[in-house]
Amino acid sequence: MMEPPRLTPPRESRTDAAASPTPRVTTFASLRNRDYLWYWISQIGAFIGLHMGLIARGWLVWTMTNSELAIGIVSFAFGVPMLLFSVFGGAIVDRMVKRNLLIGTQAFQAIVALCVAILVATDNIELWHLVTAAACGGFLFVLNGPARMAIIPELVSKEQLLNAVALNSSAMNLTRVLGPALAGILLPVMGIHGVYYLVVASYVASVVALCMVSPPGVTESATISQGTTEHKAGHAVGPRAILADLAEGFRYMRQTPLILFLLVMALIPLTFGLPYMMLLPVFADEVLHVGELGYGILMAVGGVGALGASLSIASLGDFRRKGTLLIISLAVFGLALILFGLSHSFVLSLVFLAIVGAAGSGYMAVNNTLLQSNVPMRLLGRVMSVYMLTFALMPMGALPVGALAEVIGAPIAVSAGGVLIVIFTVVIAILRPNLRRVE
Repeated sequence: MMEPPRLTPPRESRTDAAASPTPRVTTFASLRNRDYLWYWISQIGAFIGLHMGLIARGWLVWTMTNSELAIGIVSFAFGVPMLLFSVFGGAIVDRMVKRNLLIGTQAFQAIVALCVAILVATDNIELWHLVTAAACGGFLFVLNGPARMAIIPELVSKEQLLNAVALNSSAMNLTRVLGPALAGILLPVMGIHGVYYLVVASYVASVVALCMVSPPGVTESATISQGTTEHKAGHAVGPRAILADLAEGFRYMRQTPLILFLLVMALIPLTFGLPYMMLLPVFADEVLHVGELGYGILMAVGGVGALGASLSIASLGDFRRKGTLLIISLAVFGLALILFGLSHSFVLSLVFLAIVGAAGSGYMAVNNTLLQSNVPMRLLGRVMSVYMLTFALMPMGALPVGALAEVIGAPIAVSAGGVLIVIFTVVIAILRPNLRRVE
């Protein structure tokens, strides 16, 4: 039986040293920090572009092929680079100025989206173009994703970390409302290429906001020890040093039961649950018969629930019994997913999707916070790169789910994923009761 997880000593962020007695954390406390505010605005631009792009790409693939499998293939292409290279991305992130890394990867994302927009506008788009663009996005996310997570503790104090993570989640969930709603409304008006041009504009806006963030170094240019060798973060390093960094990160995760268990809790359920988003074009067209506007509404309503949950968690501050909330959120996520898969009513489907979004957002925010608050700063990029495997396995899970949906139908395939999540939750609650007491 695993011993009760023990928290590691608190680490120091760049704002801790000068911190005076902190006031009570309110819902939007972190946004009073100038650098975090600009970072948060950049999140809005980046993820509005991402979600509008997902709507445009999903509808484009469906109208080109009318195949659930094709949707899965494109999503799979996004996940493969992340699965293969995420751990290397984390080691690189720990050695670089994260703001500059975010600016570079975000700019490349704008270029990729612009290429797709031109291909669609000139009627030269083919499926392999979308597969290639998705793979490029996956490569960029290998660096962008861990950097976006690991930079947060450098911008806020430890007392504000949960608030900042929850507000970060609220930014992503706000865009899950605005992005799909805008895309669903504008697709019939501007066409797919027009929506893609707006995606490019959103990415450019994100880059501008990131340029307003003061570039924090890794733990204020502190050195990172690798055996007997020391180097400063951001200096050029060779493959051998990167491999040494990776070995240190994996050794830490293997020797820290709480962190290892939280990573498993992040990877497994969302692999079986989140691929439902990739199949929403099928639900909109063949199950609920609501077209592209309804498709955008389906995507947006999940974001409404997720936004409400993330703002509620932001209001809680550094509350106790986070492990209990983690288990409850996961169980509700699985049950709501089952009900959505079985629903043939548009109104009921919207209700169930709102619950799916709220429970999933709450679950991910708490899990993310527990990881970030219990990992030393110098190792955070490497640990969060393993956490980012969640974002790789989710789109990769869309391939088998898409193939299964072609055989048994999308509703049953999605409901089966919800059943697996509920079973996983019950097993965890029985075998690891100590998780409920993690704070």
